[in-house]
Amino acid sequence: MTDSKKPKMRLKGEVSKEALSNFCIVEQVGNICPILTPHIESALHVTNVGRGTESMQQHVIDKFLMGIISTAQSELTDVDILIDRNATESSVTKSGCRPDFLFSINGQLAFKGEEKKAGDVRKIAKELTDKMIPGSVGKNATSRIQYLLGYATAGSRILFTCIHGDNKMVECSNILNLERIPDRVTMIRIVVNIVRVALALTARAG
Repeated sequence: MTDSKKPKMRLKGEVSKEALSNFCIVEQVGNICPILTPHIESALHVTNVGRGTESMQQHVIDKFLMGIISTAQSELTDVDILIDRNATESSVTKSGCRPDFLFSINGQLAFKGEEKKAGDVRKIAKELTDKMIPGSVGKNATSRIQYLLGYATAGSRILFTCIHGDNKMVECSNILNLERIPDRVTMIRIVVNIVRVALALTARAG
């Protein structure tokens, strides 16, 4: 093995160990390492980041999102987890608007994304709230949750956010560049924690 490959292999091992040890469903369903590890490795090694059509870039993002969230979907049998793209959603979304990515738990949207091939990722993130029904998230919200998690992408760059009282949005991460392996590691950790937080928020809302 060349010296250039050794840091990447060590990094892969470290993130796999940390992500798996902190993954929300381990204590509920037992050891899911054999299921989750290949998804993490695939995300760390994905190519074509920030290249190709918007559909191709969505495929790259799904390497990170779907591997972890779909593991929760298949292993958590006591909650109804739905993952979709460009689908109608009425709990917090204005009529005629569709988030690019949706993650719902027991019928309540918990995490959504807006994706573009290029542009200013912070301006793209504004669409997360622009497409929402006013007052749909918060203590006096029309939906059942006080906080809604989200993300926006512009090519290889991604920003995670949280929407709260009266649809106000705050940034929950730095702008990550998925062309960089350390930022891929950070995104994996964030998505693991998003699943944990989303489950807690929707359980409290229920």
